[in-house]
Amino acid sequence: MQKSDDNQKATVAHRRVMSSTTLNRKYVQRPTAQKVNVQRPVVQRPAVGRPVVQKSVASRPTTNRAVIDMANVKARMQKRVEKPEPAKILSAKELKDQAIKKALASVAKEENVEDKKAKRSEKFHFGAGKILLALGCAAAAVFAIVYFVNLNMPDISLKVAAMQTGIDASYPSYVPRDFALSDIVSEDGRIVLNFKNSSTGGTFSLIEERSTWDSNALLSNYVRDAYEDNYIIIRDQGLTIYVSGNDAAWVNGGIVFKIKTYSGELTKKQIRSIAVSL
Repeated sequence: MQKSDDNQKATVAHRRVMSSTTLNRKYVQRPTAQKVNVQRPVVQRPAVGRPVVQKSVASRPTTNRAVIDMANVKARMQKRVEKPEPAKILSAKELKDQAIKKALASVAKEENVEDKKAKRSEKFHFGAGKILLALGCAAAAVFAIVYFVNLNMPDISLKVAAMQTGIDASYPSYVPRDFALSDIVSEDGRIVLNFKNSSTGGTFSLIEERSTWDSNALLSNYVRDAYEDNYIIIRDQGLTIYVSGNDAAWVNGGIVFKIKTYSGELTKKQIRSIAVSL
């Protein structure tokens, strides 16, 4: 009996459950894995005559998952196509008003274009008119200057000759038709104005000499010797003019005037007009 009891105790003792030494993961938190960046120095073989340079490999930055997700969401939102709004149905009155507005806008645009064209044309014509007016004024001024110079050239030349000879000479305001001054010859106490007919080539000379003679002294000292008895006397505006054929002589203001004609073209009326105009 004693032996059976020992065997029973041995069996009970053999079946006794041992307490587990394994950790219960329900109550124990799993350890998180940590990344460790290890920088390994890069060793380069030294070249001849060069120092050794060690390069380090930069650690790779960690990626934030939340930032990536937000970027993906934003990209999807940008790609999303907005639904078009339904077209608005216009009434007949609105369509009519819209058509009228478009027509008015088109007419206003055309009027603006026409106004711009008209202004450009006006500006061009105004500028061209100003240019033509300026050219016309310049031409008129040049013509007036030339005419004035030509008109006063005999007087200017005669004044120069008078200064050289000391005679108060004068130019006739009347010159027979087709005759023009060809040249002026100045001598001591004497000036000769030569005139030439551009059509026939005929010439005559007007001689002015300083003298103290009067009409009687001129008759005694010059007329009777030059003309002998072949002369006539013409009196006009206080002048006594001795005329012989186409030649003449008279005294006025201390100057003895003589006309010598070389072609016989001057008439007595023309000689009288010349004498009176001096």
